[in-house]
Amino acid sequence: MQNCTRVSLFALVLAYSAAAAAAAAAQTGYGVRESVREQVLVAQKNAQISSAARLDSYLAAIPVDSPLTLLSVDGLEQFLTSLSFNENGLVGYSTDAIASELSYSQAHRLLSLFGAERTLRLMPGLRVENEVDLDIHRSYVQSGELVEDHMGYRCVARATCRESTEFVCMSGC
Repeated sequence: MQNCTRVSLFALVLAYSAAAAAAAAAQTGYGVRESVREQVLVAQKNAQISSAARLDSYLAAIPVDSPLTLLSVDGLEQFLTSLSFNENGLVGYSTDAIASELSYSQAHRLLSLFGAERTLRLMPGLRVENEVDLDIHRSYVQSGELVEDHMGYRCVARATCRESTEFVCMSGC
């Protein structure tokens, strides 16, 4: 009888330990997700262009080597008019001009101005022209992502993404 009690007690301890380990793992996964989300928001808020006012300042003295100059005149206009900002920085944009006109490395340079390069993984149609493009493709497209950005949605209000083809609604919307 004593052995049965020990076995039952041992089974209870194992079950509790497994449940505690599962809860800790779930909490750790959540903690990692929240940590990555915080990093994303910090990058967006502190990007070179993180608001409409900063965009206006940038455009007033646009550098000759700006990645914005990689887009055609029509593509640039389309991209700029699609940008959505809030207190978190850039929270949405149209992918049309970028996807149809740029390679991975060019798109990376452009989106880095806004702290949005992570959204490359959502963008179909970018060209691979060289090893740098291939490296960027591998690192963004083929890697998992813990931040929730949504292709095919547009940030229309705080915490509100609505369906909109060729847009990205970013974390922080």
